[in-house]
Amino acid sequence: MPRLPDRFDLQVRKARSCTDPVRQADYVLGALAGLREWHFVNLGTKENPQAARTEIDADPYLLVYSNADRIEDFVREQGLVRETAALPVISVATEAAMKWCVECRVGLFVNPPEDAVMIPFEQVQAFHAEWLKRGARQSSGFWIPNMTSEEEDFWQEHGL
Repeated sequence: MPRLPDRFDLQVRKARSCTDPVRQADYVLGALAGLREWHFVNLGTKENPQAARTEIDADPYLLVYSNADRIEDFVREQGLVRETAALPVISVATEAAMKWCVECRVGLFVNPPEDAVMIPFEQVQAFHAEWLKRGARQSSGFWIPNMTSEEEDFWQEHGL
């Protein structure tokens, strides 16, 4: 069943309308910075968690999701987990997650396979430094221009 787009999805849609790849990454990183926590697929155990990684053009990327439901869709579709098994999710507060990604020197592969956005490490590192310099605010958000009145009514109605 298709999901309703959430605030993060709308920000990714706005990012894709921008032709500058650095600006696109800033939009997506800004949307990630506005979340309470980031979610990772756990390939390890509960006692020894290990976030899923991939390599693209020999560069390491962490798989990060904007919400745990996306991980459920991904792992069930890939057959990584039985229907009755607990989801292999690692949820980390945004500030700690971003710091950890920079320390690990990895890029981010956001919400794969659908709506996936790749952000190279250099852009993650630059955004993190700028974000810290500006006070590391998580809830400042930004306006999404060109929403239809129906979309705006929907978001207002749901308190977003």
